[in-house]
Amino acid sequence: MRRLGVAALAITLLASASSGAGDVALVVHPTNPVVDLTRTEVMAIFKAEQQHWKAGERIYLILQESGTPERALLLKRVYLMSDVELKHFWLAKLFRGEIAAFPRVVASSAAAKRIVAQAPNALAFIDAAAVDSTVKALRIDGLKAGEPGYALAVPSP
Repeated sequence: MRRLGVAALAITLLASASSGAGDVALVVHPTNPVVDLTRTEVMAIFKAEQQHWKAGERIYLILQESGTPERALLLKRVYLMSDVELKHFWLAKLFRGEIAAFPRVVASSAAAKRIVAQAPNALAFIDAAAVDSTVKALRIDGLKAGEPGYALAVPSP
């Protein structure tokens, strides 16, 4: 019985390692034709420097609220600023008229995934382990979550 438990634990650990567990995945609606973004494009989109998909539709950006591990990783790897600095960043963009409204903020990966599954132009970041058939995970610079060199990988301890 103990061997069975150890085997199940090993399979679980291997499955989570191969799926990029802990990594952050950028997700879009399954019908969105985009499959890969460069790191530069990711930064431009999340900083509202690029507000439309290449086909012309407005990008509906969804962020997670402060305190989530996914947001912390995005602050460090994409925004290159603190949470307070990010709030000031969005206020300044709104004040200058560069954006019409703040990005939508949700409480969790599950909430972000629900919205993306229903909104064809949405883009969100979620825990890579939460990706399923309701959303499509994008590659960044040709790499997907869990692959060595992936831009939004959780640092090794």
